[in-house]
Amino acid sequence: MAGVADKIVIEREELASPEVDEALSRQLSFGMAPSPERVEDSRSGFFYRSYIVLPLAGLLGALAGWAVLEPFYTDGLEFSAPVERVDSNYKTREGGPITLVRVGGQTVWVVPDATRVEKDGEAVALSDIAVGDIARVKGTPSGEGVERSVSAFEVVLSPPDPEVPAVVDLKAVERGANLFGFTLFAIIAAFVGLFIGAADGLMSRAFHRAALCGLVGMGMGAVLGLMLTLPGELAYGLGRMLVAGLGDEGVTGMNTAQLLVQMSVRGVAWALIGAAMGLGQGVALRSSKMLVNGLIGGMAGALIGGLLFDPINLLFDSDGEAWLSRGVGFGVIGVVTGLMIGLVELAAREAWIKMLTGPLAGKEFVLFKSPTTVGSSPKSDVYLFKDSDVEPSHALIHALGEGYELEDKKSASGTYVNGRRVSRVRLASGDQVRVGKTVFMLQMKEG
Repeated sequence: MAGVADKIVIEREELASPEVDEALSRQLSFGMAPSPERVEDSRSGFFYRSYIVLPLAGLLGALAGWAVLEPFYTDGLEFSAPVERVDSNYKTREGGPITLVRVGGQTVWVVPDATRVEKDGEAVALSDIAVGDIARVKGTPSGEGVERSVSAFEVVLSPPDPEVPAVVDLKAVERGANLFGFTLFAIIAAFVGLFIGAADGLMSRAFHRAALCGLVGMGMGAVLGLMLTLPGELAYGLGRMLVAGLGDEGVTGMNTAQLLVQMSVRGVAWALIGAAMGLGQGVALRSSKMLVNGLIGGMAGALIGGLLFDPINLLFDSDGEAWLSRGVGFGVIGVVTGLMIGLVELAAREAWIKMLTGPLAGKEFVLFKSPTTVGSSPKSDVYLFKDSDVEPSHALIHALGEGYELEDKKSASGTYVNGRRVSRVRLASGDQVRVGKTVFMLQMKEG
């Protein structure tokens, strides 16, 4: 009898080699029908692209927030009190006419070409302002200390009313306006975060993920938006001091230098607060890559929106009211924020799968986490609905070094790569995977 043969030792690295996977694939496919032809990649999936979907979601979110806030928003300051004095013997620095009106103990400046005066719903002349009338003033504050005054862009007159307070506490009015302004952008950030966070889940019909990411996005936008509002307001306040140092804005608006500085200041301040708008998916799905993409996209979008807000205000402003410019401005913030998040995701992605068949044909899923779950459960990362051959947890895609591996979860119908049934196999860019009746293709960034 011959001596006992030497033991055969198989290392773990040898088991994970591509040659072993190929041998297993050949064994599993023995006796099967010939491999089916590759599915043609003919669907562009244009309307599934994140840089198309997310701007639309951001726009809808921003406009929803604006619609909620606008009925409660007042441009500048607003107060009502009896008219105590009217004096037209004043001139602007340029020599134009300007009228001083004392309302509730406060100095209000009224300019013929810059202030709208109304009575009984119709525009009237400045000469119709009479002592004893109740004046509802809308305007912007200027000056400091005892020289604090209001430059009015609207004065609405009504008959005397003893119920209207005779004295206005301008500091209290300013505190109320500042408090509302302090929360304004956080509320917009919450709505943008809600819609952007939920967008991908809705497009994938994964409503559980849409609800989770949307609510987390809304919460992050609101809470972090409020927290970041303080440094944003500080940055804006310092910038406004620089704007004031370039000249007196008065009631006739900013000069060119002031406008450019104002645009820059608002852009930086909004970028700080806007960092919270794109974090929903990253936090909800615990993906550091998505978190970074959302952070960069949110800041970049808010920066650009802030830069454009004041020029938009000049284009759309009417009778001193900025409601239209706010709507357009916030809409631009939402669009640009979504666009930047989508573009950052596009530039940063390393690998993704593209659906070639099924209801989501053309849609791409970026592989941000490992493992990525594929199945018919709505909680799956890649949710394959309307496919009875797909199990709730059908397959997993693992990141392994610089490559990816596909693992079948012992499904009844099996998982196929390029027509061959597999249990676990390393994937290459361009490989087509069939799960149930659905086919998708792995794509990897070159280089």
